[in-house]
Amino acid sequence: MNTHKHPDSELLDRLRAGLLDDAPAQKAELENHLAQCSACRQRHNWPATLQAADPALDNRLDRARQRAIQAPGKSALRRFAPLAAAAAIALVAILLVQTARQPDPENTRMAGTTEVPEVYEDLDFYLWLTDHNGSRDSST
Repeated sequence: MNTHKHPDSELLDRLRAGLLDDAPAQKAELENHLAQCSACRQRHNWPATLQAADPALDNRLDRARQRAIQAPGKSALRRFAPLAAAAAIALVAILLVQTARQPDPENTRMAGTTEVPEVYEDLDFYLWLTDHNGSRDSST
């Protein structure tokens, strides 16, 4: 890491969280920069600086940590509640759209039905009539 270019806060957070363990070269370069640069070292050690400034903060952080450890189900439920709600809304929307797109079963005719509508029965009669009247001359 170039000593003239300071790392951003995200990179320092990743180092603090241990997410740079998979990239040892980048981690070593960043640690080398922190050893040389006091401004970045101070930015990297901000939790210790805060605890030194307010000793009661350490107790509050420990209590919050203990609550988070003791009740992990609540945070998981809060994390997945929006996803569950979105999935439920999507499911309801899909079901409503499907039922709206389905035709009415009363007015639907199946291809295999043997029922002949009256219109076709009348049409057959008129076709039969034209066949029988076609041989006669109606002008007489």
